[in-house]
Amino acid sequence: MSSPRPRCSRYTCGPVRILLVHPADFPDPSRPAPLLPPNQAPPLGLAYIAAFLREGGHHVAIHDMCHTKLDRREFLARVREHAPDVLGMGLYTVTVPVAREIAQLIRTEHPQCQIVVGGPHPAGAPEECARDPQFDFAVAGEGEHTMLELCDALETGADVSQVPGLWYSEDARDPTSPIVQTRTRGWIENLDLLPWPARDLLPPLDSYKMTMFQYRNWPASTIYTSRGCPYSCIFCERREILGNKFRVHSAKYVVDEIEHLQRDYGIQEIFFYDDTFTLDARRVHAICDEILRRQIRISWNISTHVNTVSRELLHTMKKAGCWQIAYGIETGDPEVMKAIMKGTDPDTVRERIAWTTEAGIEAKGLFMIGHPTDTAESIDRTIEFARSLPIMSANFKITTPFVGTPLREMATDYGELNAEDYRNFMGDPSEVVFVPNGLTREYLLGVQRRAYARFYSQPSRLARIAATMAGTRNLGKWVLGGRIMARLLRHQAQGPREGVLAQFMEFEH
Repeated sequence: MSSPRPRCSRYTCGPVRILLVHPADFPDPSRPAPLLPPNQAPPLGLAYIAAFLREGGHHVAIHDMCHTKLDRREFLARVREHAPDVLGMGLYTVTVPVAREIAQLIRTEHPQCQIVVGGPHPAGAPEECARDPQFDFAVAGEGEHTMLELCDALETGADVSQVPGLWYSEDARDPTSPIVQTRTRGWIENLDLLPWPARDLLPPLDSYKMTMFQYRNWPASTIYTSRGCPYSCIFCERREILGNKFRVHSAKYVVDEIEHLQRDYGIQEIFFYDDTFTLDARRVHAICDEILRRQIRISWNISTHVNTVSRELLHTMKKAGCWQIAYGIETGDPEVMKAIMKGTDPDTVRERIAWTTEAGIEAKGLFMIGHPTDTAESIDRTIEFARSLPIMSANFKITTPFVGTPLREMATDYGELNAEDYRNFMGDPSEVVFVPNGLTREYLLGVQRRAYARFYSQPSRLARIAATMAGTRNLGKWVLGGRIMARLLRHQAQGPREGVLAQFMEFEH
């Protein structure tokens, strides 16, 4: 049995004080202001954990750095207010560098504070995070039970090696110290046993700035109704943290939460953050029926896989308030679809999108450029396929091999991988992490701009977008869009003209 780490030698008297941080870069006056405002959404993962910890008797707070934009001095002052015994951070690959800086800052004033990291990056690279001297513990998989049991152990002095789901170094001061992996924690089977996310610990929900084509009514917010996805797409970074087993909240739980958001926060639109919302058609029918039975007036949109919708389901969703579905299509080339294990084909995509528009729901296409087996010809097929579909909007991302994914494991066999600087994983159009054999970084950036330009230059599509924006309720969107476009035009005077539309649509969609 492993003994607790040296940093675990001090235990609190009474409930542990916990500060959960959603990390983001500190403001830098020397860095140019971002050309486009960032898309913000409440960090529901941390809010779920906060609610679970609070229900377990601990004092917990959340600090969302993406929202507050505090400098280092202000951030440390906020930390002093909370005086945490445990600081938890949810990490994506791009936020690892700033998380390390945050941990260093915390150590200067709170040397006994335990630094715990979880989220997609630690789930995909737990040993890397456990070996990092700035982090005390890495949580692999879902965080609610692991964080509660870890905080209970730190409070009482119990053996942390008995807490499932943890990775840590036996001695954080010794880089050669063995890494301890506790037993694997199973997935949470009954999601209805979880409390609603602690949104009361977040900034006001209507102060989060989602992009203007993500909603029709404001204020808008987000809900998770399920976890896990049985599909095996090679690029997905969420499988390590949420698994392949599909688990759900009941229809009653979901609709109760919708009513809670309307009643307590004035929310008028919901974006369901599930990976594959429509996987269980009977449950979606039940959710829609319950919305209609309670006469709830709410607009909502989802993301899902084309294989999981039917004509009947789409018409029911439309009646219950669904106005947009984002489909992960990824490519228009059938052989590339097979290579990335998307589990569908172009003919099915075309059929299901036709059903969607027939039901009166707006369809959105999510595409990726630069798959391992992509060629210039297959990318051209993707662009033309996107243009041929009756979708209102499209997103063309350059493929990124995140840690823990099959794509990351195979990337070096299919091209050049530049993964040393984690800050390049932010999806910035100027940074390309992976270049398939036979292509170049410059080609990928150029063809991405061309994809946006060709897709949005179609007069019929522009007319449909304008029609959906008609009316006084969208006046604010037009004003915001005009301001953004003016900034882009001023910026573009120093760069290629075709980049204006690409950057605008990359932000908005």
